[in-house]
Amino acid sequence: MSKILRKWLFLCMTTYLAIINPAFPANAKKTYIVQMDNSAMPDSFSNHLEWYSSTVESVTSELEPNQDTDEKGNRLIYSYHTAFHGVAALLTEEEAERLEDQNGVVGIYPETIYQLHTTRSPMFLGLEPVDSTSVWSEKLPAHDVIVGVLDTGIWPESESFNDSGMTPVPSNWKGTCETGRGFDKLNCNKKIVGARVFYRGYESASGKINEQDEYKSPRDQDGHGTHTAATVAGVPVRGANLLGYAYGTARGMSPNARIAAYKVCWVGGCFSSDILAAVDQAVADGVNVLSVSLGGGVSSYYRDSLSIAAFGAMEKGVFVSCSAGNGGPDPVSLTNVSPWITTVGASTMDRDFPASVKLGSGINVTGVSLYRGRINLSTKKQYPVVYMGGNSSDLNAGSLCLQGTLNPHAVAGKIVICDRGISPRVQKGQVVKDAGGVGMILANTAANGEELVADCHLLPALAVGETAGKEIKRYVLTSRNPTATVSFQGTRLGIRPSPVVAAFSSRGPNFLSLEILKPDLVAPGVNILAAWTGKVGPASVPTDHRRVKFNILSGTSMSCPHVSGVAALIRAHHPSWSPAMIKSALMTTAYVHDNTGYPLRDASKAGSPSSPFDHGAGHINPVRALDPGLVYDIGAQNYFDFLCTQNLNPAQLKVFTKSSNRSCKHSIANAMDLNYPAISAVFSEKSSSNSVLKIHRTVTNVGPSISNYHVSISGFKGVSVRVSPERLHFTRQNEKLSYEIIITGKSRQRAPEFGGLIWSDGVHKVRSPIVITWLQPL
Repeated sequence: MSKILRKWLFLCMTTYLAIINPAFPANAKKTYIVQMDNSAMPDSFSNHLEWYSSTVESVTSELEPNQDTDEKGNRLIYSYHTAFHGVAALLTEEEAERLEDQNGVVGIYPETIYQLHTTRSPMFLGLEPVDSTSVWSEKLPAHDVIVGVLDTGIWPESESFNDSGMTPVPSNWKGTCETGRGFDKLNCNKKIVGARVFYRGYESASGKINEQDEYKSPRDQDGHGTHTAATVAGVPVRGANLLGYAYGTARGMSPNARIAAYKVCWVGGCFSSDILAAVDQAVADGVNVLSVSLGGGVSSYYRDSLSIAAFGAMEKGVFVSCSAGNGGPDPVSLTNVSPWITTVGASTMDRDFPASVKLGSGINVTGVSLYRGRINLSTKKQYPVVYMGGNSSDLNAGSLCLQGTLNPHAVAGKIVICDRGISPRVQKGQVVKDAGGVGMILANTAANGEELVADCHLLPALAVGETAGKEIKRYVLTSRNPTATVSFQGTRLGIRPSPVVAAFSSRGPNFLSLEILKPDLVAPGVNILAAWTGKVGPASVPTDHRRVKFNILSGTSMSCPHVSGVAALIRAHHPSWSPAMIKSALMTTAYVHDNTGYPLRDASKAGSPSSPFDHGAGHINPVRALDPGLVYDIGAQNYFDFLCTQNLNPAQLKVFTKSSNRSCKHSIANAMDLNYPAISAVFSEKSSSNSVLKIHRTVTNVGPSISNYHVSISGFKGVSVRVSPERLHFTRQNEKLSYEIIITGKSRQRAPEFGGLIWSDGVHKVRSPIVITWLQPL
């Protein structure tokens, strides 16, 4: 493991014309930003500038022809001592390479010019900058909302966790700051109000944690926990970027909320006993929201420790948000499907990081990349290209660029095509680099389709979709001397269509309980910029010695904290709402059309429409969720009565009763009658084609006291659907009114049908997705 290094923020010019990386002679000098670890200054130097100068001079000691001593000493252009530590210096490429190996040098970056861009997820979700009319207004008691994040810990020095201007920690907060290597009491503040570690289960299974290699403290050396915590509640940080990409202001969904970090994941994994203990402790500490970006396989409710713990948290009024998993696009790949958990899938935003391949045939192919390094391929030159696979669609170790599979004699000096799969995407680039390759084209396979995920590669590299990958491989395999070059175009906004359901996002249906639609909704989870650890590089591989303050990641781990943060925002606006009311507000206000006006699409299906099994109720809409009009509330006893419909015996049900001594009240006739914001009607195998299902729902008025709603329902091929009554007249706030959905079969369908039900008062549109499933006779 590398030594602890400070994270960095790449501050640069505010206008962008193009990313310019011209080809220079080897001895030509260019401007490089040299980041230094200011804490590593040897005692022999009296100040940092003296040390920085000496370090640069150590690689420029040999005078070039026609170079005098003054010119040698004027290599420094700027010195940085506050937001950034280091210098800007004129160096040759060879000098820059030598400088990278010097003590205290964190990273070296060539000069580039960027346009000022805002980090997109808050703006994309319609959340405006903080002002007197904003949903983030300081007048709200948001400082009293505490979000517990179960993850890999936290990097407290990140600017995203600055507590300037925050009020004192609420007096009812019972959490604490546990100490250990690299983490003391002072690492907590009014933003990070608690930090704990849970490792007994892990150590019992895997042995003692090696404290020389891993922090046995809340400090995050992985980066995942820091990223998710900042997405939930990071304060605004101007100039945030990853190597110049996504430059702008980074902020969490609820920047006024507080964070409590619960470290439950270690190098060897996250153990259920530790997770259970963390949830239990978090509830005792007094968190209002729990954000859990992890999951395992699906098991029965009574065997799922996270489900059990989340049930207990819900009983105490805590909203629990979990990631759906990254098992897509395979169906039935969801995790965390309990109805009292908000299960979050992933979608794209309207921001991309384009890169392109120009083939020797003249064809240009587009892809994505976050590469930014000293070594670049000239766009005026073509480089040999090689693919270690064959004409068939079968993959092999060489085509996948697995460790030790590339022959240096075959790939040295060439761009290598690597198929996606088996090994981490960035690691494939390291394999290519180690074998002497000069670049990489990462090609999607059928499993990934056309979805593109940008990575911070270690050599010039980009990812391309399945179709483009096939085109490039066809060219390489049929040409005598195939060539190509790659180029990078920075950050682009306004991508259409967006959002799109990510191919990796886990899918339904929820086979544990078909009557409960999962996932609940989708949120931004592709190419998300947020705070990062100072312990590892952005590529998260040991050979990446770069250090950054922010990183761009993708996964439902990134979408989950978006929902957790918005839930905290809703809690600040409506402190008396139950977790189910918050969840209902999120689901019934979600939208199902993209920025082109068409239904949401699925990245794994070449732009075909996605279904509620992919996107749940739709894409999160935070502003509308703050004022949903009506909500579907569910209490702990209602959830328990749902469990009573799931064929659990008394011993299995007792797992959820704890000390409450709950018993089955039979408040619902079947699982479809749980007052869920989504409606999933299931006709059994024995149902005739004209069978009738009656489903019941109750809505609570949280809008104006006098409100009149009317219902509209989409059409279905196999059933007719009507609602009774068709109008709801409310005379006061918090009034509850019930309605019945009558679904009459017309013709048995082999595939599920999808539609929706909307209650509208002219201002609010309260939408519930409807799924009709006919179980097929055996």
